[in-house]
Amino acid sequence: MDIGRELQNLRARLARVEASARLSHASLDNTNIVVTDGTGTVRGRIGMQADGTIGLIAVDGPAPGAPSAPVVTSTIGGLRVAWDGTLADGSPLPADFDHVAVHAATTSGFTPSEATFAGTITRAGDGGMLPLIPLPYQTHYIQLTAVNTSGNASSPSAEVAATPVKVDGPDLEAGSVTAATIQAGAVTAEKLEAVLQLVTRLVAGDPAAARVELNEDGLRVYNSSGVLMIQFNAADGSAVFTGAITGSTVTGGTITGSEIQTAASGQRITLNEDDANKILVYNASGTAIGELSAQGLILKGTTGAAMWLDPSAALPQLRFDNATGTNSAYMQMAEVNPGDANLQSVTGQFTADGFTDRAWRSYMGNDFAVTERIRRGSSTAHRGGRINLRADYAELGYMNSAVAADAGYLLCQPGVAETKGRHRVVPAAASADSVLFVQCAPGHTGHLVRVWDPDTSTCRFAVDKSGNTMINGMLTAGNIAAGRITITPTAANTPTSGTVSGLSLPGTGYRVVATAVTSGPGTVVTGVGVTNETSTGFTVWVTRVNTSATSVNWIVIAT
Repeated sequence: MDIGRELQNLRARLARVEASARLSHASLDNTNIVVTDGTGTVRGRIGMQADGTIGLIAVDGPAPGAPSAPVVTSTIGGLRVAWDGTLADGSPLPADFDHVAVHAATTSGFTPSEATFAGTITRAGDGGMLPLIPLPYQTHYIQLTAVNTSGNASSPSAEVAATPVKVDGPDLEAGSVTAATIQAGAVTAEKLEAVLQLVTRLVAGDPAAARVELNEDGLRVYNSSGVLMIQFNAADGSAVFTGAITGSTVTGGTITGSEIQTAASGQRITLNEDDANKILVYNASGTAIGELSAQGLILKGTTGAAMWLDPSAALPQLRFDNATGTNSAYMQMAEVNPGDANLQSVTGQFTADGFTDRAWRSYMGNDFAVTERIRRGSSTAHRGGRINLRADYAELGYMNSAVAADAGYLLCQPGVAETKGRHRVVPAAASADSVLFVQCAPGHTGHLVRVWDPDTSTCRFAVDKSGNTMINGMLTAGNIAAGRITITPTAANTPTSGTVSGLSLPGTGYRVVATAVTSGPGTVVTGVGVTNETSTGFTVWVTRVNTSATSVNWIVIAT
């Protein structure tokens, strides 16, 4: 033997083994591999099993989730239970799923046990069906539990109820049921065919007297004399009632006749009374207190006053009538422009200003509101107080559409309030308070009062915050008087007097200033003076070098 050659062959074979897949030369000879969890508990075996089969067997796996609710169908003498092969929560079936167990009981809410076990549906993952026959003819409650290969069962599915059916067509043959074998009262409505076909007619009562008759023409009701009282016609769906309908409810369709009422008198509701096409509501005294008709909805109170929802007015309105029905107020909505929802309320009319249809109106429209005194016959004939509210101003005052010059009102705009009209009067009751009080805020630099002439764009009167007053025009004051007196001296260089009288000055002190009208003061007119100053007048003295007449201007100020 060549030892060197053999070693070389063994080395080559070993290299090939080491280069191949790790278990390509492994095998399990008549045994299996045991799989355990972290606690050492056996959870499965791979390989040869105890029964001689080969595969993967799960051991003591966790219970599956609850299966979906079964579909239970009633059959003759039993039930048909089907399962769709899914779990209730929609999760996939576990790898060790085996079957579902079917449980049945006659008590709702039962707990599945050996006593309620009825069979299995073994088509794992595909669902299946299990017939339960025979069963007693009473309601049964069905639940399913999912079971894995380790025998662990899930919580039950939703419960489904069904009742076995007793009889089906093939169970009976023609002639097998006779009148003698049918117990009285045993044939009830639910036992009859959905469509019951009659060959001629069905009569309840005396065929020649009082009866109810059903035939191909419809339903007929006859009285004891055989007179037709009620008929329902199959041909056109119409109905005819000869007598009164008492305590009934009629729904839908068309009713032709003179009147329908809930009672003959007293408190009642009538439909189409006197063929007037209206619904009337009467109180216990037999007085109509409510009406629903083409003219709207009317509700009348115990005093006779009424509310009237009137859709036939120019604009649909809610009207309020007084107790005698001689006057009314109303509210209505108006859509002047598309999309508007203006609201108008108008009082009852009254006599004033020579008109009999005066009223007050409040109108809230598209971004404005007005309250004014109008005529019901002419909503543009305004006369009286008026409130006019807009987005950028407000007016409060008086207006007369017939005499525009009579208008007088307060106009308020952002930062400005002004009066409009021919006169501005500030009346006040007798008190120690100021009638007109003007006060500026600290730091104010403008005027306290300013009077402006728009014709000449001139300030005529102004008072600044320091009290300085400017008058651009003639000043007239009750405590100031002025005038001229002419005095002719009786002799040269001799004082001669003249009297000013007829004054009516207030106060207790009087200051008089007088000056001669001359071009020679001190040379021709040598002196001018005043004495005897009173509220009614004073004395003026003149001295000059000759006896020429001398004019003296004077002014007096009372204090």
